[in-house]
Amino acid sequence: MRVLACATVAVAALALAGCGGSDEESGESPTVSLTDAPAIASWSSVNGVMVPLGKTDGPTSAVWEPLTGFSHTPQGAALAAIGQSVQLSTASDQSWSKVLSVVAASGEGRDAFAVNRSLISSTGTVDPAVVPSVVGYVFADYTDTAASVDIVQRFPDESLASTRTDVIWADSDWKLNLSTPENAVAATALTELPQNMVDLEGTRK
Repeated sequence: MRVLACATVAVAALALAGCGGSDEESGESPTVSLTDAPAIASWSSVNGVMVPLGKTDGPTSAVWEPLTGFSHTPQGAALAAIGQSVQLSTASDQSWSKVLSVVAASGEGRDAFAVNRSLISSTGTVDPAVVPSVVGYVFADYTDTAASVDIVQRFPDESLASTRTDVIWADSDWKLNLSTPENAVAATALTELPQNMVDLEGTRK
């Protein structure tokens, strides 16, 4: 919880089931699944923490750039929540301001993060002894414009934790909706994996 919890102060379901012609012709909204796992192309190290990269749900940004270009789906929201929170929470002193301006939506939370981050120093590397593995995620809430994602992590000592990360749909992409210190949700220690968790462990290559 040491790494991803930082981003709280600071993965997803592709199927838009039935989004073929029949729904469009009937005027019905396509069914959205919050429990189907996203198609993962690969896992990539972000400052020592492995994050999933979607085949069709993003990110589409260039290597070493702030993670952007996520699909307007639950899958895109989850992948953004995971990747962007890791990238921001582990960014170095030289890169955090650029990452923050791109992956986080404007507001009091982003302003508070900037103030607090400027008071500490980090090289942008995470001690392998404490690096968590992203196991999966659970949607606490999802709409077309905002989502709350509980990211489940396993630590080297086999302990489990869940960290709440909020994203909103802004400027045609998912962005972190950072909490202020007053309304941040603390990381939660878990004794077992949530039964309704979207499992990402089997997608690692």
